[in-house]
Amino acid sequence: MRKLVLLSRKGGTGKTTLSVNLAVAAMAEGYSVSVADLDLQGSAGSWAQARGGAAPDVRPANGGTLFPLANDAERAGRDLLIMDTPAGGDAISSAAIRLADLAVLVSRPSYFDLAALVPAAQAVREAGRPAMVVLNQAPSRRAGVESPIIARAVEAARVLGFPIATVGLRARVAFQESLWRGQGVLEFEPRGAAAAEIARLWSDVADTLWPERIEHRGAAE
Repeated sequence: MRKLVLLSRKGGTGKTTLSVNLAVAAMAEGYSVSVADLDLQGSAGSWAQARGGAAPDVRPANGGTLFPLANDAERAGRDLLIMDTPAGGDAISSAAIRLADLAVLVSRPSYFDLAALVPAAQAVREAGRPAMVVLNQAPSRRAGVESPIIARAVEAARVLGFPIATVGLRARVAFQESLWRGQGVLEFEPRGAAAAEIARLWSDVADTLWPERIEHRGAAE
């Protein structure tokens, strides 16, 4: 079983939205997924309730119950455990980082959000875990022109010392509409732009967690 943690010390960056959407993307490829909802707000759990009991398996957890939950998920034959961490939850986040095979550092393209990632990036580096940075909730292009804040955010993200995901996610209505329905964007609007972004992000994540995917694609070509 592979274990993925989503991190940011700042609230509102979209960790939970990405957590549940990555879970749906993984399931679409046939992976069995559990989600550890480490946020006291329980947002992932609320989303799971809206799904009416459909997969993925979402369970509340804290620093003391995370390890038993991970063991239970592995015994249940899960392929992937996604750990959705709280804002500012240093102790809980540290426990999740120690378990993780990959950390996803989530940030909006803003100065304060990227600055708040520095301690998380340092904790991941000290734990010797691989990581990638994902820029989320970015503004859309206007008349085909990218906002200059995107280039600034990319340059700032590079300072963290981890690769940046090949896709940035825009602030799209589909992300919010799908959550109300207990869905991921791949279920809500499978041919939409938000779904395409999540599919690309999942590809980056899955290729890191399962490097053999890249080898299989190369052999097929």
